[in-house]
Amino acid sequence: AVVSTQSTGTEEKLFLKSLKRNKNLKTYSFLECMSQGQLPLQQLSCTVSFFLLHFMDIKVTDSMIYIMSLVTVMGYLAITGFSLHEVRTIVLFGGFLFGLSPIIQTLTRSISDDTIYAMVSICLFTNFFLHDYSMTNGDYMSKCVSLNAAIFAAVCLASRLDDLNNVLGTIIIAVLTYGVIPPVRQKMAGSKLMPFWTIFLLVGSVYISYVSVPIVIIPLIISAVACLVIVPAFFVYLQKQKDNIYGPWDEAVLKDLGCKGTRDIYAE
Repeated sequence: AVVSTQSTGTEEKLFLKSLKRNKNLKTYSFLECMSQGQLPLQQLSCTVSFFLLHFMDIKVTDSMIYIMSLVTVMGYLAITGFSLHEVRTIVLFGGFLFGLSPIIQTLTRSISDDTIYAMVSICLFTNFFLHDYSMTNGDYMSKCVSLNAAIFAAVCLASRLDDLNNVLGTIIIAVLTYGVIPPVRQKMAGSKLMPFWTIFLLVGSVYISYVSVPIVIIPLIISAVACLVIVPAFFVYLQKQKDNIYGPWDEAVLKDLGCKGTRDIYAE
C-alpha cells in the first residue's frame, strides 16, 4: 500500500524568496583594519629592537639595572594591581633572577654561536606568530607558548654575554618587552595613544637597526607598509567578495534562553 504523506517544508514558490545574503554580516572600514594592523607591527618592532640590542656594544651599569627593574615592577603592578601576593611574586622572581644570573651567563658556553642564534631566531619567530594580537584576553595556551619562547630566546642571548649586568639587563628587557608591554597594550585598546605608541616603537626599531645592522631597515619598512596599508586594504577588498546565503535549507540552530533559571530550548 502507498502511504501519502504531507510535506511540511517550504512551498516551492516561496523557497527562493526566503533566500538572504550576508545576513548579520559585520564589515570593517579601512581605518579599523589599519588600527588592528598596528598590533603585529608593534610586536615586530619590539622583537627587532630586542634582538639587535644584543649586537650593540652597550655597557649596562648598576643604575640602568635599577631603572629597568623599577619600570618593569611598576608596569607589572599596573596590570595586576598592588597586593601582598603580587609583591611576594616580584620578590621571588627577582631573587631567582639575580641568583641564577651567574648560571645563565655560562649556560651555553659549550654550544656554538650559530646554533644559539638559530635557536633564538626560531623562538622569536614562534613568539611573533603565536602572540595574542586581540584587544581582549585571547587563547591562553597560545599566549603561554609565545611568552615562554621569548624568555627562552632571552636566556640564550644572555648566555653569550660576558658581563653579569648585561645578562641581567637582557632578561629584564625581555620580561618588560614580552611580559609587561602586551597587557598594557590591551588596556590601551581604542585609545588615541595607540598610533603614537606605534610610531614610537617603529622609530626606535629603525634607529637601533641603523646603529647596529642598517640592512634590516629595508625589510622593517616594507613590513610596516604591509601591516598598515597593504593587508588592511586587501582585507577591505575581500569583504566585498563575501557572499553567504541563508534560507529554509539551513540546519536548525538550538538556542538556550536560560529564562528564570529554566532551560527553554527551541529550534529556529
